[in-house]
Amino acid sequence: MHFTGKACMLFIAIAVWVLAAAPREGLSQDELKLLRDPGGWQYITISDQDAGVQTQHVCFDGQPHPGQCSGTLTLGSDDTFVQQVGIHGKNVSRHGTYQIDGTEISFFDEFGTRDGPYQLQLARDTKMLTLSMPQVRMELELQKQYKDDLQQKKAPAR
Repeated sequence: MHFTGKACMLFIAIAVWVLAAAPREGLSQDELKLLRDPGGWQYITISDQDAGVQTQHVCFDGQPHPGQCSGTLTLGSDDTFVQQVGIHGKNVSRHGTYQIDGTEISFFDEFGTRDGPYQLQLARDTKMLTLSMPQVRMELELQKQYKDDLQQKKAPAR
C-alpha cells in the first residue's frame, strides 16, 4: 500500500490525537483511598533547586521537629485540599482544590493559583508520598504512620 504525503500526514495527525486523548494510567482505588486518608500527610522533607544548588528546608529535613515545625496536607475525596504549616509559632493555612491526571497532581489554591503539576509517587508499603517537579521535591508520610514513628522514635521509612 502506498500513501501520498497528505495521507501520511493525516495518519500521523490522527495517531497523535488518539494517543494524546487516551487516558493515562492512574492510581488504583486503593491508592486513591490511601492518598485521601482523612488524617492527612505529614511533611518530612522539602527540597528545592535554587540557582542550580539543591537546598533543603531546615524544618523539613527528614527529622521531626515537634513544637518548632510541622506541616500537613489533607486531600479530601471531594477533590479539595487543606495545607497547614507551622514554623516557629507562625501558622499558615492554604486550601483549595486539586486535580489528578494519571500520576500527576495539580493544586489550585483559594485564589485560583495553580501549583503543579507534580509527579505523584505513592509507596503503599512505607506509607510515603513523594511530590516532585524538576526543581522541587517533597516527601510526606501518612500522618498515622508519622505519629507511630514519632512515638517509637524512629525516622520515616524512605
